[in-house]
Amino acid sequence: MKYRLSKKARQILSHLKTTKTPLSSSSIAKSLALPDETVRSLLESLRQQKLIEDYETTQTEYYQLTTEGKQFATKGLPEIRLVKILTKQGGEGSVISVANDKTLELSEQQLALGWARRNGWITVSKRDGQTWMKLKANAVKAVKQHLLQRALNVASKSGRLQQENMSIDVKEWTAIQRDLIKRSLAELVTHQSVSVIITSEGNQALETSLAQKDSIQDLSPEIIKSEAWKDQTFLPYNLAAPTSRLFPGKKHPYIEFIDRVKRILLGLGFQEAKGPLVEVEFWNSDALFMPQDHVAREVHDLYHIKNPKGPGKIIDQSALEHVAKTHENGWKTGSTGWRYTYSFDIAQQLVLRSQTTAVSVRFLSKHKQAPLRMFSIDRNFRPEKFDATHSAEFLQCEGIIGGEGLTLRDLMGYLRAIAEGVGIEQLKFKPGFFPFTEPSIEGFIYIPGLGWKEALPGGIFRPEVTLPFGIDFPILAWGIGIDRLAMAALGINDIRELATRNLGWLRKVSMRF
Repeated sequence: MKYRLSKKARQILSHLKTTKTPLSSSSIAKSLALPDETVRSLLESLRQQKLIEDYETTQTEYYQLTTEGKQFATKGLPEIRLVKILTKQGGEGSVISVANDKTLELSEQQLALGWARRNGWITVSKRDGQTWMKLKANAVKAVKQHLLQRALNVASKSGRLQQENMSIDVKEWTAIQRDLIKRSLAELVTHQSVSVIITSEGNQALETSLAQKDSIQDLSPEIIKSEAWKDQTFLPYNLAAPTSRLFPGKKHPYIEFIDRVKRILLGLGFQEAKGPLVEVEFWNSDALFMPQDHVAREVHDLYHIKNPKGPGKIIDQSALEHVAKTHENGWKTGSTGWRYTYSFDIAQQLVLRSQTTAVSVRFLSKHKQAPLRMFSIDRNFRPEKFDATHSAEFLQCEGIIGGEGLTLRDLMGYLRAIAEGVGIEQLKFKPGFFPFTEPSIEGFIYIPGLGWKEALPGGIFRPEVTLPFGIDFPILAWGIGIDRLAMAALGINDIRELATRNLGWLRKVSMRF
């Protein structure tokens, strides 16, 4: 058999013949000062030609830092940086003063505050409309966190988490490793290593190749310019040889999910609408027949704009007057209203939009003829406590359908079609209550690890909502918690992972629809 080997392939065979012991790709790469990927590629080519054979396969598992873990190894854990900022500011500071320090990025500030509170390092209070943080005495003695930081620093140099040079016992190390994994700062990596030996065919090929001229394996501009290729032969390309895995750019899975929902709704004949993020209370609450003294409109459920405070503009004066009368005495809706004196000053106050239902009523004020179908997927804001299923800023998928003869059964059919369109089959409905719909329903989806969670609320707009705008036919409405739908569709059980920068997860996650 005629063998033609590249110079690097001959180097590998010569090294295997000289050592006379099985060698792994990493040890060969180290000995010959070659890139590990190059050696693995050449070994696969030699294996297919039966010039080498596998001797032993070993598999090792270890933890390495994620992208965020590497960043914190360089910059420091956010909570430790927060303690340093507050120490520099005399032991306490406002959220604004911490942000002005520029040591913590905007995306890290909430993370730092959360871990500092969880560790019992700070107390948080409200003062002059601002959130203030004050250090406790134990914050400076954050032994555990400094051990976490040391583990990150060691791992960034060695490429993996290891107990060496940490001067701690196994129990402490296990706890540190568990915390880093829980915070997605480290991830498990499985590495497979194969030891190879040279075969008799390999020895023969090496002897034959040494007597031949070098063959060209990679054609370069220099070889073309010098015309060196004229006096040499070319090695055949092995098209079956494995290549390095590529990770091309792609949309974030959450963005891809939202695009999928939009395509479903557009396919069902809906049109998309938008509305302002800073809204007047009239559209955010009043037009939805939510009384101005309703508990949901207090500070814990709304973000009020401090500057400018308002008043905002309400162009549709006719709708404003009709809504005011509906609140006070029911107007001509058949209701008795809420029986209080409506405040036009409150109606004009500016707030951050707390629900995209405000987009629905804005749409209805301009589109009053049946049939109509509208949806909006946009941001909303509420002073929620961050946890696995809640966020202060969240997306909502709002939708309305208007036409004669529509019933609650039709609404549940649309909601089921949307859920099943993104691969969610486990859902159920129960009666619900909302100030602006009657009858109302709550749709629940099953999220593995969290159980049944409410995500598909809806109902039929009350006459108190539609009649002030001159609409006298049924309007089906929903305000889907699209974040929770995404959690079920993407197989995650923490809403905060929708904004993750974990490249390992982003590369491997696949849509279930």
